[in-house]
Amino acid sequence: MKIISLKDNQFQPVEWDAAWISEKDGEKPSFEDPLKSKLENISEKSIMDLASSAEKGDKFIVFPSKSAKSDLDKSDNFIFKLTSRASFQTGNVMGFIGLGDDVQVQITSRFDDVKNEDGTAKNFFLHYMLQKVCNVAFAPKTGSAEEQIFDFLYYLFPGYLKAACAQGIYRAYVTREYNDSNVRGPIDVARHIRYNMPFNGKIAYHTREYTTDNKITQLVRHTIEYIRTLKYGGAVLKANNDVRDDVSDIIASTPSYSKGSRLQVISQNLRPVTHPYYTAYEPLRKLCLAILLHKKLSYGMSDNRPITGILFDGASLWEEYLAKVLKEHRSGLIHSNNREKKNGVKLFVGGHDYYPDFYKKESADNAQDAVVFDAKYKRLCTVNGEVSDETSDDSKENKNGVYFHYKLEDLRQMLAYMHCLKAKKTVLISPYRCADAKREVLVPDEPKIATGYGGEVTIIAVPVPVYNSKTDWDDFKKEMEKIEDSLYAKVEGQILMS
Repeated sequence: MKIISLKDNQFQPVEWDAAWISEKDGEKPSFEDPLKSKLENISEKSIMDLASSAEKGDKFIVFPSKSAKSDLDKSDNFIFKLTSRASFQTGNVMGFIGLGDDVQVQITSRFDDVKNEDGTAKNFFLHYMLQKVCNVAFAPKTGSAEEQIFDFLYYLFPGYLKAACAQGIYRAYVTREYNDSNVRGPIDVARHIRYNMPFNGKIAYHTREYTTDNKITQLVRHTIEYIRTLKYGGAVLKANNDVRDDVSDIIASTPSYSKGSRLQVISQNLRPVTHPYYTAYEPLRKLCLAILLHKKLSYGMSDNRPITGILFDGASLWEEYLAKVLKEHRSGLIHSNNREKKNGVKLFVGGHDYYPDFYKKESADNAQDAVVFDAKYKRLCTVNGEVSDETSDDSKENKNGVYFHYKLEDLRQMLAYMHCLKAKKTVLISPYRCADAKREVLVPDEPKIATGYGGEVTIIAVPVPVYNSKTDWDDFKKEMEKIEDSLYAKVEGQILMS
């Protein structure tokens, strides 16, 4: 297996030789066919492209799914770009992609530098954000890339199950065989003679029933029972009351469950769910198969392989992570949920809704206290001369070796939200690498002041600890919890100052 290891948000090309981290033959291959062709098939494809292909039956698991995230930013939403110089560029997408049986591309967070013995990243920051968003908590594996994928699959299960159950428990017609005196369908003559001769008052027959106990719910039930056997299964299946209720509903709906029928149930669910109403059960089906077939997990493209990749949109994940942190601290900010089309604002009378990530409207007591916060996974802060991979406009703030980068497209967006919400302040929230033990949440000395109607645009830079090979998961988690408290203090300060 050849592994190409990349990091997200690498806008300066990473040369071909620098990308390889491991291969059994010990030699770096040349950039030639057929390897070149495999890479070119994915080059410049967006996460939306793969989400669309996943809906057509390809074996990709995408978080969030296409239906949940219709407004992904395509400018930095590509998986990777392969340049003519045989170099890679990456955007906000993280994850794992298989290109046949012999090549794997893994894109990890730029905040995760620490390697395992096989050269793969430990992915503490990605694990932490996913656990926070998905309401689970357990120590992730730090083994090979393939082992880490299983953890990511378990994180996703509660959310996928919730989305499916929100459409109701899946119902389908199922053929049942009976042998009793209450005939409700065609008589099975051969079976009747075999079981009921001489006549004993019973009749063998079969009937079609519209029931919740079917192959789809059985697949979900088998997945639940498998997760129960894991040492952290409780953390996954008891993440919150909603997950517990969904699990209970599936169990109650599958009275014919039998542990010994797992392989049969898996074979019955190899075809996609095409029901026009129960659309959320197709992503859940793929996820269940990936979990149950973990022993055979492979990145090959043949039909008998359960999965060819799992991808995460970093920008969406960062927004959902911040939403969870702000909710836990009871910030009172409105989360404009563009996935569910809730809490949008109109820039034009009678126009479409737009969705600033977090905002507070002006109150009756104070017409000047509206404020907008926008989550940005971009590099908006660099420390101690660290080179930014993204080009900035000519506005750059300097504070003791700290540079704050205001992107022109972000400034335009913030000015629009500031105007329509009559806000006097907008704040961009982005992460930055932090090797300093202080783990300081940074803001510029002075905000950018808008002309015309006025208003301020500033940045809150959230530190992500640079850990080492001796740092364990619990230590990293404690550091992040301290940082979240400091982050909320800065957010609250910006609200009070508006």
